[in-house]
Amino acid sequence: MDFEEIWQENKSFILMLLAGVVVFTIAYFIVDGSFSSEIRSNRSRATTAEKRAEQQKLPSGAVRSIERRLAEIEDELQHLESELAYRPSAGFTLVGVSRSPDIYFNEMVQKLLKERVEPAASLDIRIPADLGLGSITPKTTAEREWYLNGLDVVSRCCLAGMAAGVEAIEPIRISKMPKKSRTDRNEATPYLRPLLVKMTVKGKPSAIDNMLRDINLPGSRLSIMKARITSMDQTGKRRRTFIDESNVVMDLDVRALLLDRKGEPVGAKSGRM
Repeated sequence: MDFEEIWQENKSFILMLLAGVVVFTIAYFIVDGSFSSEIRSNRSRATTAEKRAEQQKLPSGAVRSIERRLAEIEDELQHLESELAYRPSAGFTLVGVSRSPDIYFNEMVQKLLKERVEPAASLDIRIPADLGLGSITPKTTAEREWYLNGLDVVSRCCLAGMAAGVEAIEPIRISKMPKKSRTDRNEATPYLRPLLVKMTVKGKPSAIDNMLRDINLPGSRLSIMKARITSMDQTGKRRRTFIDESNVVMDLDVRALLLDRKGEPVGAKSGRM
């Protein structure tokens, strides 16, 4: 069989085969022209990135050194927390409270009235019935937690004043819970938040001194930020800048540093009530 016969018998198949080869060849050049440069560029970038990563590797032992330093910093932080960070006395937190936060908050206010204001009145010591809350009515769980902590500071200071025998602790004001602005609403809760309680105390110099000593006892976790004492003229009712044997007036600011690592209220630890 010669070529002419093969051609005649298989002409259609041969033409189809040749057409496929032509189409494949054209497609190859189109694909190669469109993507080969991009592939080469990506390979080049990957090689460059790999070289940079090799150059930026930490020297031998650096990771262990960093881990040791981090552990040291964590130990130092825990020591500072144990010395300075406020921890609420038993009951002055919503952590672990199963019933309504609103009802629990009101119960704690009533408890303080019975355990601080009423006994103080029987000792002829004046403590305001609002306990530093004024007209504030906390509406959220976070606000109730804040003002419960504030009431704890008030309770401790009033107890110290009653034990020292001062004549009055009034007025009292718990600082308002800081509100986030529009620009920082999405930010995490600050690590440390200062809660300030301001009060005016009246009494004998010795009573004032004993009250300050009691508030500032080691382990109290409260900081006295201001204690400005002036004497009162018993005849003209004028304040003077020296202390005499008559009653004195003290403007007192006490701060509690609220520690907040995860945006949750700090857990309660036992304390004096």
